[in-house]
Amino acid sequence: MRRYYEGLTKRMLSELEDISAQMSHQGEKGRNNEHVLIRYLRQHLPTRYELTTGKVVSADGSESTQTDVIIRDRINSPAFMDADAWSIVPIETVFGCISVKTTLNKGELRNAVDQVASVRKLPATAAIGYPSGHRHKISPERVLRPRGFIFAYKSEWTSAESVDAAFKEIVEPVDDDLRPNCVCVLNQCFIARRPYSLNTVVYSDYPFLHFFVSTVHALGSFPISQVDLAGYFENYPQ
Repeated sequence: MRRYYEGLTKRMLSELEDISAQMSHQGEKGRNNEHVLIRYLRQHLPTRYELTTGKVVSADGSESTQTDVIIRDRINSPAFMDADAWSIVPIETVFGCISVKTTLNKGELRNAVDQVASVRKLPATAAIGYPSGHRHKISPERVLRPRGFIFAYKSEWTSAESVDAAFKEIVEPVDDDLRPNCVCVLNQCFIARRPYSLNTVVYSDYPFLHFFVSTVHALGSFPISQVDLAGYFENYPQ
């Protein structure tokens, strides 16, 4: 497993360098780098997860910022709009989100934390174990929020300890419920944050393997909920 994921890491970084050498437009580079990660995750995650980019919305009209990677339940629930390159996804169907950066620095890290928070703060209205058509707003203390991940191919910091220190500094003022669960810098480290604290565990070896295992574990602990589409439309007959 370690050798396999070490090989994946080398191929992803090589592909990143090849594309960067051919593309001059930063926006196109960024989108392609998102697609590289999506392709690798689609090959390895269980098929119950659909990966897309776009926005996450809630029944009260709130919406996230543009989100690089949305991990959603495609088997049990629909998307409102599902194009090849962009989707609008109801919050109740979202297992997690990933903010993708080419090169992580303080500004990009802050932007990634904000992107994750914009998804995790959305209120959910769901029907779980209730007859069809019955809906209730889940109280904040009962919400199991979508998992939040940050993924970068490289960083401007010279050590994993420096990445960790910057991560703690930036997430410290953010409400714990909205903080990312982890940060992966593909060529440098994987950092997992312990819930309800700023304590972290830093792995300098095999970052992508740790990222993948952590992602599978986090997504696997998330319950399946059936989105109540009627809640998204005013005056819908009950």
